[in-house]
Amino acid sequence: MRVIRSVALIDRAGSFDLALEGERVRAISAVADAAPPRWLAMPSLVNLHAHANRAYAAPAQRPLSLGDAVLSAKRERASATVEDIQSRATRLMRRSIAHGVSSLRTHTDIDAITGMRAIEGVLAAAAELRPLLDVEVVAFASAAADPCHPGTQALFVEAVGRGASLIGAVPALCANPAAALEALLDAALALGVPLDVHLDEHLDAPKALIHQLVDGTVVRGLQGRVTVSHACVLSVLPRDDVRRLLDRMASARIVLVVLPELNLYLQARSEGAPGVRGLAPVAEALKAGVAVRFGTDNVRDWFFPFGDGDMLETGFVGAMASHVDAPEELSSLICGGRRRIEVGDVADLLLVPASSFDDALARRPTGRVLLRRGREVDVAVDATASLSGQAGLVDAAN
Repeated sequence: MRVIRSVALIDRAGSFDLALEGERVRAISAVADAAPPRWLAMPSLVNLHAHANRAYAAPAQRPLSLGDAVLSAKRERASATVEDIQSRATRLMRRSIAHGVSSLRTHTDIDAITGMRAIEGVLAAAAELRPLLDVEVVAFASAAADPCHPGTQALFVEAVGRGASLIGAVPALCANPAAALEALLDAALALGVPLDVHLDEHLDAPKALIHQLVDGTVVRGLQGRVTVSHACVLSVLPRDDVRRLLDRMASARIVLVVLPELNLYLQARSEGAPGVRGLAPVAEALKAGVAVRFGTDNVRDWFFPFGDGDMLETGFVGAMASHVDAPEELSSLICGGRRRIEVGDVADLLLVPASSFDDALARRPTGRVLLRRGREVDVAVDATASLSGQAGLVDAAN
């Protein structure tokens, strides 16, 4: 039995001891007359949208627009080697672990130029860091790969065969976006894998495809197997239309992934001072019962020159931009749906040197301790170790 002493929790005031037995949380008990907590215990962080194969590739790049970033990425894909990609992905994954991320979904480019190089590099990086980090790989048809094309369909098949667990694409960058979306849904159904689609990453209401996505999900019986990432156009649709659409998304169990930093940075870029935030309506989606998650998206590449894979930072930006204030809801956005630590949970936990969740968001301090199944993660040596007991935080007994 290990006991984590006198920590703050997200969902209640005071100090608490967490008893861990094996891989699970066995008890949570209030500590009477304890000093104010110096550590916050929370569920481990989950990043549901990244691009590990591109991370850190262009740290000084400032895109003129989303289109300019797409063209820059296209030029680079011809020269990147498997070793380049593995190195970038490993760096992002290691940084993510250091920040307290236990699970990462990465959209990994496939197209006629890249072939399987990005898939190979990312899978190799993921294998190197298993079991410290759970990695989901999306076979992501880039701007150069139209899902309507038989060659792209063949790439999906090969990528899934190599270990990709989802497929995705950007229909808006295809010749016929509506047809590309239908082809993508059909491919997910045929391959028996979930779909995570970059959709409506724009503010042009007449071009919205999200209604079609909901219809296509229901018609094919893909409820619970579809994720829509971005959906920025929801921020400019009429409110009544958005409410009805969110209700339908909740019914179809479509997950909405919002990328606060990227959506704020890129929407309407090059058009002067932005008049709208370009962020999907997180609070309204949560109220409608939609499963909403945050992700970091791009990190120091052609699309975004900042970031380091820290989901606590993403939560801070998202809290400001989306006006979601409730700590448990914010936790669900950055912890893969986990709102709090509960008895019986697998002990995938994060200890942050902070007095509360608000304090952790405000400062995003370093010196965090990630636990995987009750054991402290030591990313420096690619191994898990016993709980360190640093600063008297942990008692190891029995």
